[in-house]
Amino acid sequence: MNDKIRELIKLSKCFPEDVNNWIQLGYAYFQEGNINKGIDCYLKVVDINPNDAINWHNLGYMYYEAEDYSNALISLEKALKINPELTISLVEMSSIYLDQYKFQDAMIYTKKALEIDPDDIDALTNLGSCYYNLKYYDKAIKVLNKVLVLNPKADFAEKILKMVEEHRKK
Repeated sequence: MNDKIRELIKLSKCFPEDVNNWIQLGYAYFQEGNINKGIDCYLKVVDINPNDAINWHNLGYMYYEAEDYSNALISLEKALKINPELTISLVEMSSIYLDQYKFQDAMIYTKKALEIDPDDIDALTNLGSCYYNLKYYDKAIKVLNKVLVLNPKADFAEKILKMVEEHRKK
């Protein structure tokens, strides 16, 4: 446990309702690789302030990193109930469904994100991945090329594009 975490623990005991302290402590645990303690901190955050979509999103992200997809989806849905246009939560949900090989579900959330921000790199990359996995190779190439125009250093999109092109040749 590092000094920053020790100090934040002391502060959380002195000021147990200080949301910003719990956020910092949760993030510090997360950076240290202690995702479960980070989740515990973010549970306290959303308990203190249940109406902040970003805090629900961050809790969902931590659950996702812990591969607790069920709780990740619940948290992200709460974020979206508060702010239906929170594209990062829509993209995160699509990523979860991609990891579970539920490509149609992933595409639904990806497309919702793209309705809000048509140039969202992560949403476009996830859409390209959905198309690839569903064997819509032409659509995948089109979307992934758009990603690379928007961000030529999008390595993951480039990796998927190479896989698409290899499968298309077969």
